[in-house]
This record gives sequence, structure tokens and C-alpha cells, in this order.
Amino acid sequence: MSVPEAGRHVERFERHHDVELLEVELPGPLDLQSTLECGQAFRWCRVQGPDASTWYKGVIGPVAVMVTTSAKTGGASDLLVMYEANSVDRESLTRRVFNYFSLDDDLEAIHRFLLDEACSPTQAEQEHVREQAAGPEQGQVMEQAAGHAHGLRILRQEPWECLVSYIISTNKNIPSICKTVEYLSETLGSPAGLGQYAFPAPEALLEASAECVKQSKCGYRAPYIIDAARKVASREVDLDALWHLPTGEARQQLLKIKGVGPKVADCVLLFAYHRLEVFPVDVWIARCMSAFYLDRADITPREARQEGCRRFGPYAGYAQQVLFHYSRNVLKGRF
Repeated sequence: MSVPEAGRHVERFERHHDVELLEVELPGPLDLQSTLECGQAFRWCRVQGPDASTWYKGVIGPVAVMVTTSAKTGGASDLLVMYEANSVDRESLTRRVFNYFSLDDDLEAIHRFLLDEACSPTQAEQEHVREQAAGPEQGQVMEQAAGHAHGLRILRQEPWECLVSYIISTNKNIPSICKTVEYLSETLGSPAGLGQYAFPAPEALLEASAECVKQSKCGYRAPYIIDAARKVASREVDLDALWHLPTGEARQQLLKIKGVGPKVADCVLLFAYHRLEVFPVDVWIARCMSAFYLDRADITPREARQEGCRRFGPYAGYAQQVLFHYSRNVLKGRF
């Protein structure tokens, strides 16, 4: 999947009636740009505020929000959350936002693990560091990558929306995925406030005509979306039960759905169920693992996934996002 250029998702701030502001104290770093524009979620766009500040507008479950960060004295920061009054109570929204942005993840500890306890660098990593004119203190590739991803968090998305989004994502770029998800939401979803709509439930998709689903420009994936809706609505694939299953069993359940292969299943496990030991592999990660960790070009996605899980253990998912961000947005494929 390709990442959109910085300016493509910028919209102008629109003042809504009965809007309230919630302040959530951040227990650790949060970089909204790297988190919301790294390709893990498809409901967010930049909004330029009246004072030229940057906000992000999106939907978290049934609630539309606009978010930005604000520094406080002493080095602390708040996450500012704008939402439509009466759409949700403040306590519930606070919990929802805290959970969605995984503010309970200790990023400093996770990065220390990736740098200090993951497997030692290969010769290819060491050569890359030298070619980048890095000093000995900069260490391995992961250290360089992590330095560009301070505050990048793995989101906890709603499982059903995440599942359909990644079914749609196959062989599509991010702007196209966003348009398809928004069409389904606006056409079949319920109002979420701020002029936005929640993602439609499986039942809503099943009640819609097949032509309606096809009009979302999901192409050949339309039957996959309907199959997913049918199996989730009937609980043949019980998304709630997946929270309690071991990762391997949860993956097998997801693979029962047409259009869900290992990569899509792993993306859902990581970005919805927060299985941080999972290491999804796309073309960027395959190239990254080939260049820096496996020292050869002919690796399979399975080999790349196994090496990522072996090397980065319980935080393989964070390693995957850090490496994706670094290879795509910093190196821009020049490796």
C-alpha cells in the first residue's frame, strides 16, 4: 500500500454547533501524524484549524472526533478531543480514546526492548548503518528507524471495521481504501456527529443490495465483504470470541473468511486485537527484511514473518510499524 503525500488529506476546519472539548493527559509520547498516517487506519484526515494548527478528524467506533496534541509546561502534553455534544458522555469518551490510541502502551520500554533485547544486528544492518554515515553510537537499523518513529502507536481499532478495511485494502492504495470505507459508512452507517458516520454493522451490509456494495468501488472484493458480513453476523466467525483465543487459533478463525489471507489476518490481529507479537508482511516489510535481516532477495512472506516474530518477539508488531515507517517515509524505498 502506498502512503498519501502530506497535503492530500488536509481539509479546512468547519465549526459545528454544540461542540465540546475533552482534554486527555498523555502518559507518554503520541505522534498523531506518524500514528494516523502510517497506513494502519483509514478514517482519518488532516483538518487545518482556525489558528493554522493541525487537527485530525475521524471516527472512533460510533463517535466522530477531532484530535490534536497540546504541550503543557513541564514537558507534559494533552490530547485534545473535540466532539459533538450529547453524542457520548465524557467519561465514556475518555476511556474510548485512551484505549483506541493505546495510551497504556509504554513506548519507552517497547523501544528499549527492540534496541537492547532483540537479536543482534546482521552484517547487512551494519553495512547499512555505515552507508548512512551513522556513528557507532547510533547502532543498528532498528535504532535509526525508532528514532524516526518516536510517538508512533499501534491503534486498537474496532474489529469489524478493521476486518473489512483490510479486505478492501488488497491491491489498493490508501486514498482508494479511504474512499471505499467512507462510501460504505456514509451510505449504510449511522450518524456519528461532526457530519461523520460510523462504519455499518454486518447486518446493514447484508440488508443492502449487492449493487450498493459494488458502488463503493471495492471491485472484486464485494463478495468477500458480503461473505465476511454473513459469517460475522451468524457468529460462524465470532469476533468477540477472538479476544479470548490464542493468537494462532484466532488467525485460523479469520482465515475462514473469503479474501482473508495471512497478511490480512495478521493486520486485524495487530491493529484491532492488539496482538503485539504479530508481524504482518507487505511488500515494504518484505523488502526491509530482505535487505537488513535475511541478507538475500528471494525471501517469501512466510520467511519474513517468521524472522520478524523470532527477532522482535513480544513487540514484533511495533517493530513492523517502525520499520514500515522508516523504509517508506524516511528511506523512501532507497535500500
